[in-house]
Amino acid sequence: MLVAQESDQHVQSFSRGLKVIKAFTGSPLTLSEVAARAELSPAATRRYLATLVELGYLAQEGSVFRVRSKLLELSKPYLEASDPVRKAAPILRRLSAEVRETTTLTQYSHGRVINLHACHADQELSIRVNVGSYLPVYCTAMGRAMLGMLDDAEVESVLESIDRPKLTPHTKTEVSSIMEEVRKARAQGYCLAEEEHTLGIRTLSVPVDLLQGSLVALSVPTPTARESRTDYVDRVLPQLLKAAEKMADKD
Repeated sequence: MLVAQESDQHVQSFSRGLKVIKAFTGSPLTLSEVAARAELSPAATRRYLATLVELGYLAQEGSVFRVRSKLLELSKPYLEASDPVRKAAPILRRLSAEVRETTTLTQYSHGRVINLHACHADQELSIRVNVGSYLPVYCTAMGRAMLGMLDDAEVESVLESIDRPKLTPHTKTEVSSIMEEVRKARAQGYCLAEEEHTLGIRTLSVPVDLLQGSLVALSVPTPTARESRTDYVDRVLPQLLKAAEKMADKD
């Protein structure tokens, strides 16, 4: 049997620290839960957690620990160097200036949506987006837009494999209802979702197939209070479609 050998440059404490970070996948955790997931002793886990709290990457609330937004900074070197981000950045800046709204680039990743890049507008009530954060695929415009690039069997497989909690009174959680929205997005080339993920926010998204095995989408979230649905779509969709065409351009 071959046994993997650690090189003499392997830093065990650093490796263990990464295990502690990777233990957090969404919900806050207790010390014992982190220790079990990271396969470390409670004493060692306590030291790593204390360090991460001191550095601002985690927050402690009573007996539980939760991830803070500062942890997203660790993903920035990869996200900012990726080909989709480098291509999308000037396109999103131009689009944001045209529609005076925040614009985003997202990518489908293992049943979820990850925010790769955002250009924030300075208009009042504009939406703020945390780069590197994840969104659910089943109830967001960008998620459904990208699912529309897959065939029905693949989409159903994804939806059946993930949790689909009702995040707002408007969230569609039944596979059949979500499939209707995905098919609609596929047919019209864009997706509109209103207050299914977050109350008070509607989003238009257009998918882009980069032909490198990755699905991405350009999106424009906006407060529902800003204008009517019709006015929003009429104002934003033409510019968003043009931006997606530029993103898909192979030149």
